[in-house]
Amino acid sequence: MRTRQAISLCRGPVAPALWLIAGLLVAAPEATAQLTPTDRIVARLDSGWRPASRTFAGTRVFTAHQEQGQFAADYELKDGGVVDGGVSYLLWRNLGIGLDVSHFRTIHEARISSEVPHPFFFDLPRTTTGRAGGLERQELGLHIRALWVTQFADWLVVSVSAGPSIINAKQDLLTAVEHTEVGFPFSDIVFSGHTVSAQSETTTGLNGSVDIDSFFLHRLPFLRNFAVMRHIGVGLLARYVRGVVMLQIDGQPIEVDLGGLQITSGVRFRF
Repeated sequence: MRTRQAISLCRGPVAPALWLIAGLLVAAPEATAQLTPTDRIVARLDSGWRPASRTFAGTRVFTAHQEQGQFAADYELKDGGVVDGGVSYLLWRNLGIGLDVSHFRTIHEARISSEVPHPFFFDLPRTTTGRAGGLERQELGLHIRALWVTQFADWLVVSVSAGPSIINAKQDLLTAVEHTEVGFPFSDIVFSGHTVSAQSETTTGLNGSVDIDSFFLHRLPFLRNFAVMRHIGVGLLARYVRGVVMLQIDGQPIEVDLGGLQITSGVRFRF
């Protein structure tokens, strides 16, 4: 059982990260001095995870039985998968620019608490609680980066970058809740359902990242005879994105935090 689990891990999204660690161990003795980067263009394609969770809340007001009621939704975002890719260009010495695109998606829940007016008596609301599942959050980010590249050896490159981001967020928001009357004297109700509307908005934010790239594959015995392997490597990227967007349901604003820390790994190409 343990052997099967190890094999499945090596085939999953963490495989490039494991290859990177192996390469660092194999070629580490040579990484003793900082060199001026020689490859002007580096492209990458990553997959990974955003481990952090986020919460936000929204309150919606409605009218029932000629009186005002309301419900509050506490959205609980969980971790989710990330696909990330981009290209960077070395301008002068260690200074370069880059353009990346990332996509994040997660399915989450929301806790709902409602105050529903009484059908006969004013100022005597009934309260209920419930949960709404299957809500979706997607974030599509365009990240512009100014980066500083340090080459420790011909196979090991580390870059630090920061810059602005353009983020499009799509979020399922609760627009209405449904309740069932228990019966006379109508003092109790039961939460029975909800209505969801997908909202989308674009905003700007900031990003910062650290990227470790290792081009050691051509050193492996079974790949030494392939010249193209000098241009192919693996890498590990840690990126933090920060943004805030205002979504609205019938003119009622909801402030939503975007981004967070994401860890990805994948393949690198240098030219």
